[in-house]
Amino acid sequence: MAIIRWNPWNIQSMLEDDWDLPTIPGISRLAGQGLNLYETEDAIVAEAALPGIPEDKVDVSIDEGVVRITATHEQKQEDKDKRRYFMTSMAQSYNYSFRLPQGVEAEEEPQAELDNGVLHLIFKKVQKAEPKKIKVAKKAKATA
Repeated sequence: MAIIRWNPWNIQSMLEDDWDLPTIPGISRLAGQGLNLYETEDAIVAEAALPGIPEDKVDVSIDEGVVRITATHEQKQEDKDKRRYFMTSMAQSYNYSFRLPQGVEAEEEPQAELDNGVLHLIFKKVQKAEPKKIKVAKKAKATA
C-alpha cells in the first residue's frame, strides 16, 4: 500500500479504502449489505436483515420475476402527567428487491420464515430435464 498524504476533503478515497473491520459471529455479511443471496443444490435462498420488525409488518411480493421485500414499523410511547408530557417515537423501514434467476419454480410459493430479525426466503429450483439423445438412422437407397 502506498503512502498518500491524507486530505480530509477527499471523501472518495475513504470510500475506496478496504476497511478491515472486525466481524461478529452470526452477523457476518448481513450487517454490511442487509441482503444475502446464495444457491444450494436444490434451492435459491435469500436472507434479508429486518431487525426489530415483527412478522405482520413484513410484505413479500413477486412480480414478473422480481422479488420485493418491504417492512415498516413505528413505535410511539407517550407519558402524560399533570406537570409533564413526554413522547418518543421511532420508525424503521427496509426495502429490498432482486430478480430471480432462471430455473426457479415461479408457480410455487417460496418458504418464508422470520428468525431473530432475519427473513429467510427459500425458492425451489426447477429440475432440469436431461438432454435426449436422438439416434440418426441411415436412409435406405431406393432401387429403380
